Amino acid sequence: MSASHAVKAATVESSPVAVVQLYDTILIHVSRAAKAARKGDFQGQFDEVMNATRIVDGLNRCLDMKEGGQVASNLREMYESISRALLRSVGKSTAGEACDKLILAVRDTRNAWAEICGMTQIPQ
Repeated sequence: MSASHAVKAATVESSPVAVVQLYDTILIHVSRAAKAARKGDFQGQFDEVMNATRIVDGLNRCLDMKEGGQVASNLREMYESISRALLRSVGKSTAGEACDKLILAVRDTRNAWAEICGMTQIPQ
């Protein structure tokens, strides 16, 4: 599923299951970005980072700040931090490690959403 299709799917479905699926897709792209960075394929890293940030930005845009209260504010802050960290990592020698840290953070949030809707958790 492409990033744009994933964001559209979440917007249409607006369900915790769709959110978990989007987190799964983000994890795939960030993992690929880490692998590309470790190989010195910075164009490949950039492409994967852009795919991940498109999904993150789509999730951010879907937040209902009025109704979501503090949870929405916390998610917005997290999404913006993830996007910034991903974009800053491109082309750096530490990009693989930066992506690994982001994978841990995204996985934890993904697992929280998965718990809400009874989906399988990704092991630590």
